[in-house]
Amino acid sequence: MERTVESPFESLDDVENIIDKAASDRPVKLSSESISKSYGALRDAARLQALVSLARNSVDKVLLLQNSSNTEAVLHELCSYAPGLVSVRLNKSININKQLISRRKALLFARDKMIATDNQQYVKVIRGRSIDLCCISGAERQYLSPLFANKNSHSVRNSSLMKQTMVAIFKQINKRDFNNLEAELIEAFGIFGCELFKNTQEHALRNPSDKPYIEHVEGMIASWKDQTNDTYEKDFKGHPRLVKYWNDNVLDSVDGTKKILRCMEVSFFDTGPGMVGRAFGTGIDSAAEKEALIKCIGKNFSTKSEIGAGNGYPTILNQLSKVGGLIRIRSGNQCLFNCFDRELHGFWGTEQSSETAKQKQTQYLMGFDSWTDKILSPTSGTVVSILVPLRKDRGQRTLL
Repeated sequence: MERTVESPFESLDDVENIIDKAASDRPVKLSSESISKSYGALRDAARLQALVSLARNSVDKVLLLQNSSNTEAVLHELCSYAPGLVSVRLNKSININKQLISRRKALLFARDKMIATDNQQYVKVIRGRSIDLCCISGAERQYLSPLFANKNSHSVRNSSLMKQTMVAIFKQINKRDFNNLEAELIEAFGIFGCELFKNTQEHALRNPSDKPYIEHVEGMIASWKDQTNDTYEKDFKGHPRLVKYWNDNVLDSVDGTKKILRCMEVSFFDTGPGMVGRAFGTGIDSAAEKEALIKCIGKNFSTKSEIGAGNGYPTILNQLSKVGGLIRIRSGNQCLFNCFDRELHGFWGTEQSSETAKQKQTQYLMGFDSWTDKILSPTSGTVVSILVPLRKDRGQRTLL
């Protein structure tokens, strides 16, 4: 019998390899450290999605971990951060040293974290400069107060209250630089977060056959990081625009030995059927799926009848174009991105007709490309990651 060895689980390529294995139901052995290590919200949410895919495609729903001498330490590590916590909830048990630990027993190690999060005591749940919010189905505190005004699925915080949540989290992960953030960008995060979580409650709690998921998790991760070229640059090699984006935004480290990408990252995730699956159904080929996914992002695309619905993506995209940000969406067989050069914001010019300028702006904001030219396996759930860079202006390092 072939020995199952621990799978690498760091880069975005590693993540896609795990998703490939999940699609074919091949065994994957991981360590609690590789699952719960914090690299920043973009990578961490990608790892979370791979773990969701493993659980959704698994027949026995057992999370297989490499040998460890301390079972309680492993369970504590898993339940301390979103990727591991989501994996514990979606699996039935955890295999540690050939000992099966039930999900119910494992989730006891998340109790203090969930209480502190619900009480908005972010200082108790911060990991380095990362904070995660996980709404776990069936939990006593499923509808966390930072995201829900009341304890039910219909009470997602409105955009004003969601903005307050974003402000509190951004201040906690980097209070020194918070005041340099654009007020309109923070406003946009409030609008975007509100709409995403409303969409999640409406569409991500049922499978493609419209049967309710018993196990599901929704949430977000926010982080403030200096990403170094030896650990992060390779994630930006899949498209010429990504290579340029990396090169345009990196800074020299203090000692001059490395290139770093200084950035705030925010990822929103759910464990549902994917954006296209829940909007258009399954059985769509790759080209049509890409087109459908871009349509889901477009202005006024919404299944909700309320006024203003469908403006979350256009609002955040417009603000990202102002600050030179990046957005990445992994759903179904697709991984799309758009990135912006802040110097190009408003380049359409006043000499053009307003209608022409509007069309050019829309094309710019909706100019999504594939993150990689590789054929991707289908993934479970949806992850939307946003990156806001730091730049060097006039010899100073300032936050956009």
